[in-house]
Amino acid sequence: MELTYFNIQRFCLRDGPGIRTTLFLKGCPVNCLWCHNPEGRSASKILLFYSERCTSCGRCLGLCGARKMADGKITVDRALCTACGKCEKECLNDCNEICGATRDADEVYEELIRDKMFFDESGGGVTISGGEPLFQGDAAVYLSERAASDGVSFAVETSGVGSGEHLRRLADNGALFLYDLKGADPERHLKNTGVSLDVVLNNLDMLTGIGADIILRLPIIPGYNDSESDLSKMVELLARCAGKVRHAEIMPYHRIGLGKLSAMGRGAGDLASVPDGRDMAEDWQRILSSSGLTVITN
Repeated sequence: MELTYFNIQRFCLRDGPGIRTTLFLKGCPVNCLWCHNPEGRSASKILLFYSERCTSCGRCLGLCGARKMADGKITVDRALCTACGKCEKECLNDCNEICGATRDADEVYEELIRDKMFFDESGGGVTISGGEPLFQGDAAVYLSERAASDGVSFAVETSGVGSGEHLRRLADNGALFLYDLKGADPERHLKNTGVSLDVVLNNLDMLTGIGADIILRLPIIPGYNDSESDLSKMVELLARCAGKVRHAEIMPYHRIGLGKLSAMGRGAGDLASVPDGRDMAEDWQRILSSSGLTVITN
């Protein structure tokens, strides 16, 4: 079995309990306006071009038809870029990064558990993220089976948008679900993410019904899902989950994704003016804690 991913990050402290190694899988059916990993949406390889590092030396010119010099600066025609990787190899300033690699799942798994001694000492393990892990559901389940057989804690960061059967099989293998709730208002959820809230809640109800291990994660973005009405509806939703999940974690908005959008040749749009959410997290936590569910800030 093969899988496509764009990063393996070690010594992660916010992707589940303990010290964890996180695998970021490619592909996502959700189109969150505030996505902090936009390079993970596409299932294919893409080019990240960090123009601020470029000295316009010209070494990449002529390697493919996507490059040209304009007003003394290197530009990339995204419609012509095939993510072949020639520019990445030629560049002296690390301006180019091919985001995405396809490998055998067993090879990737062996790389993920290289730090098993740290998992064992800290209560950590492997986390798969994305993108959306359910987009490559068979590979996600396979990795969870390998982890279960080796006694390695396995966590899944998911939007809940995907096959219920894959979620059930992951739960059967003992996975901890880091389950996103991106809003509790159906209309706003659809506008902000492009997917129905019903799909997310139906899968959540299925998981809680079978006693799956769940931590809810609440990405809250100023101006998008933090109105008084949004938070009131989220309180009602969290109250329904009390006693069925470990706790909920607020994920305040941060601006990491903006630099990635630029490297992808896309503008930040309205996100450029959205403030960092950490200044508001204390108020959000106070309001959401009225649900009776323990709410913390990640």
